[in-house]
Amino acid sequence: MNKDLRAQIEERQTRWLVFLDKLNKRAEELYNAALPELNALKKNDDDPNKSTYNKILSGICGQLDLIRSKAYHAHDQEILDFYYCLRRSEITSSHPLSRSLDNFREICYESFNEFEQSLYEMRDRLREEKREEIEEEYAKIIDSFNVAKDKFRCSQCGHLLPVERIFFISVHIPCPACNTQNTLEPGRQARNLQFIAKKLAEKRCEHLLAAYRNEKQNERDLYHKAHAIKLDSIHKSDKDKAIAKKQMEDINLERERSIKNAPHLYAAYLRAVCDEMNDILPEFKAHHEKIYFEQINQTEKKDGK
Repeated sequence: MNKDLRAQIEERQTRWLVFLDKLNKRAEELYNAALPELNALKKNDDDPNKSTYNKILSGICGQLDLIRSKAYHAHDQEILDFYYCLRRSEITSSHPLSRSLDNFREICYESFNEFEQSLYEMRDRLREEKREEIEEEYAKIIDSFNVAKDKFRCSQCGHLLPVERIFFISVHIPCPACNTQNTLEPGRQARNLQFIAKKLAEKRCEHLLAAYRNEKQNERDLYHKAHAIKLDSIHKSDKDKAIAKKQMEDINLERERSIKNAPHLYAAYLRAVCDEMNDILPEFKAHHEKIYFEQINQTEKKDGK
């Protein structure tokens, strides 16, 4: 009977890994075909909103989400349901195959976790724009403004108008010589500033976001490390169990520090993005600060503060 159960577990694990490998290959094919197409479309699309580009990008990311969803439901039905069914009916904690069943669940979970992370990375890379590209576009906008600002003249007397800051919407400026109100329209490139400001700010602060994500991943890794030690100690001697308990306590202390530190790292990222936005679009500082405090409040509510 044990032999039959062991064979069922091994067969189920093999089928799962093969299934996951097929899904991963399908996702990679989709990603590899989409990436050059999206890059070319983004480069050649003059629409500041990049409507066509964003529509196609959204569709591809949606397909990746469907692949992830398929794996998620299969893991629930084929792995977890199978595990708990055997655990309840045939393989109790004292059964010779108890450790094998736990290993099966861990291997399948880890493989799903790696697959899911791979999909998230593909989606992030598809959405990602290189900071150098956005910085270059920003520099072009500034250069264009610096050339144009010396050409803004009063429509009545021709006096040079004092335009010190870049603008991307229509502005009204009085002539210092004759006091005539002049309406100035931004150039095409200047209008693009509002579309790239947030992306540029986020790109400049991506190292802070990476630090936050690394801390979150560290917390997850510590959890799985402690869990693996717990599973490994189930059938060991009391002495070994005591050693394992001490190891888990140390790991959990480190994990608690990671849990507490992550929100601070994310708050530092949000603050830095807000500061960058204030620097790029100073006339909207009040709006940026409002959004920042809303994000901080949402983060604190999520963390239970």
